Amino acid sequence: MARRRTPTDEIAPGVPRGVDFPIATGVARLEDEPDGTTFLWVNGVPSSPLRSDPEVLDFEYMERFSAAVDAWGPPARMLALHVGAAACAFPRHLAHRFPDSGHIAVDIDDVLPELVRTWWDLPRAPRLRIRAQDGLEAVSGRAEASVDLIVRDAFAGDDTPPHLAGEEWWAHARRALRPGGLVLANVGTRPGGTTTRGDLAAARAAFGTVIAVAEHAVLKGRRRGNVVLAASTRLDEDVLARYAASASLPTGVRSDWAP
Repeated sequence: MARRRTPTDEIAPGVPRGVDFPIATGVARLEDEPDGTTFLWVNGVPSSPLRSDPEVLDFEYMERFSAAVDAWGPPARMLALHVGAAACAFPRHLAHRFPDSGHIAVDIDDVLPELVRTWWDLPRAPRLRIRAQDGLEAVSGRAEASVDLIVRDAFAGDDTPPHLAGEEWWAHARRALRPGGLVLANVGTRPGGTTTRGDLAAARAAFGTVIAVAEHAVLKGRRRGNVVLAASTRLDEDVLARYAASASLPTGVRSDWAP
C-alpha cells in the first residue's frame, strides 16, 4: 500500500517544523496541518498557507481577492504589484490562473523572501519577482499608469501600517494604475475599532466608490475579521454579489460600508 503523502513531502522537505528561523523583522516558522496545508507563521501569527496546488486558497480573504479579480476582468497580460509578499500564496495563485501575467511582490523583510524561495515552488522571474522594499516606496516609485493590479496585504500585528493606509499611499496607488485598474486591500477590523476609517476614507478620496467584501457579522461590527476593499472604475459589483451569495460563509458586498 502506498504511503499517505504528508505536507512535508512537498513543502520544504527536510526543513524542521515548529522551529523559529530568524528574519529581519523577527522570526518565522513552518507548521504542518493534518489536512495537507503547511502554514508560514511570522512573529507568532499565521501569515500564509502553503499548498502544492496553487488553485486552492485556504484564507477566506484570499478567496475574496480572487473573486474581485474575476469581477474586474484582468487584461490578458496583467502586471500586478503585491505589497506584503510573505509566502507569495496569492501571487502564485494568480500566476497559475493567468499564465501570461507578471507579478512583483515586495516585503519590508529582506530575509523572509529568500527563505520562502527555498521552501516551496514559486514561479521564477520574470513571472514573479520578489523584492525587499517598503510598501509605500514600492507604490510611490512606480511610473504613472504602469501596473494593472495592486494588492495590499501588509500588517504590523493586527493592523495595516499607518503609512500604507493613508491618503499618500492611496493617491500613489491610483496614479500608478493603468486606466480601469484594480486595487485590493486586506483590512483587519474589530468591534468598536476606528483604525480602518481613515484607510477607507483615503481609498474613497482616491477612487470615489470602494466596495467592501466580508462576512456579514464583520461588516456590521459584531466580530473581528478581515474586510477586502476593492477599488476600480470598472469593477462589476453584480458579479461580486453573485460570488457572495454562493460563498461558503455568509458574505456581504457593500459600497456604503461604514466601520
